[in-house]
Amino acid sequence: MPLTGLQLSEKILRETKVPMTPGSMWEYAVKKGYDKETGVRGKTPWQTLQAQIYVHIQKHDNSIFVKVSPGVFGLREYDYSTVEEPAVKTKSNDTASERELHPLLVAYVNSDPYFLGHTMTIQHENSVKKRKNAEKWMHPDLVSVHLPFEDLSQDTIALAKNAGIETITIFSFEMKKDVTGANVREYYFQAVSNSSWANEGYLVSPKFSDEALKQLSKLNASFGIGVIKLNLDDVHQSEILLPSRDNDLDVTMIDELVRINKDFSTFVSIINKSMDAKGLFGENKFDKVLDDEELEQYIEKKKIRKLAI
Repeated sequence: MPLTGLQLSEKILRETKVPMTPGSMWEYAVKKGYDKETGVRGKTPWQTLQAQIYVHIQKHDNSIFVKVSPGVFGLREYDYSTVEEPAVKTKSNDTASERELHPLLVAYVNSDPYFLGHTMTIQHENSVKKRKNAEKWMHPDLVSVHLPFEDLSQDTIALAKNAGIETITIFSFEMKKDVTGANVREYYFQAVSNSSWANEGYLVSPKFSDEALKQLSKLNASFGIGVIKLNLDDVHQSEILLPSRDNDLDVTMIDELVRINKDFSTFVSIINKSMDAKGLFGENKFDKVLDDEELEQYIEKKKIRKLAI
C-alpha cells in the first residue's frame, strides 16, 4: 500500500535525524524517489504533510511528531537540544565565537557585487521561545536585503512593481566556525530549516573539511541552500562555493519570524519604509560595515585568524 503522509514524514525524519519543514521533507522525498511511494498528491503536497502532522499532534497527546518551532517538525523520541549552540556571552580566550564572525560577513555582503546587501544580525535571545533550543532551527544568524533603488531608476522600479516582479532580494545566512564531516548534515539542515524562506539562503564558515564539501555538494543539489567560504585573510575575497537556489519569499514563514523575533520585525519594517521612501530608511539599524582598517584591527583583536589553524 502507498505510504500515507504521516508514514512518509516519519520515514524522512528518521533518515535525516534533524527537524524539517514540510517543504524540505517533500524536496527530500522527491530526491529519494519516495514521492512515488506515497498517495500524497496535488499541487502542494507539502501542505498536505503539514496538515496531517498538525492534526496528529493535536489529536494525540503521545504523537510521535513534535513541533520543534513554528513550521518545523521532528520526532518526539529525538532530543534536538543535545547539540547546544555556543552561549552568546561566552568568548574563548583562543578563538572568536560565531557571532564575532558576523562583521566579516557584513563587510563582504555589503561590498560584493553579487549581494550589495544591508545586513542585520538576528539576536536569537530576543525571540519568544516556544521550546528549548527551538530558535536554532527557526532563526537565521543574519539577514540581508538588496534594495532596487540603489541600482535601478525609479521608472524601472515602478514598472517592475506594476508588472508584479519582485524588486528586492532578501538573503539569509547561517554562520558556523568549522564545518566537518561529523557536523555537516546537522549544520546544513539547520540552514535549510531557518533560511529556506528567503530568496537565497547560505551556510557560511571560514573552514570546511574535504569530507564536508563532498557532502555539501550533494545536499546543495537536493535542497538548494548555498555555501560561502569566509576568507579570514581578505574578507573581500570570500567566495560562494555552492550557489543558492533562487526562491520566492515564503510569506507564511516570514510572518512567523516577524511575530516571534523583534530584530526580524525591525528588519522587515525597515525594508517596507525604505521602499515607500525610495531611499534607505533606518540605516543605523543595520550592522555597521567596517572599513578595511577597522576590519583588520577587529580581526586582530578578536584573534579571528586562529580559526583557520
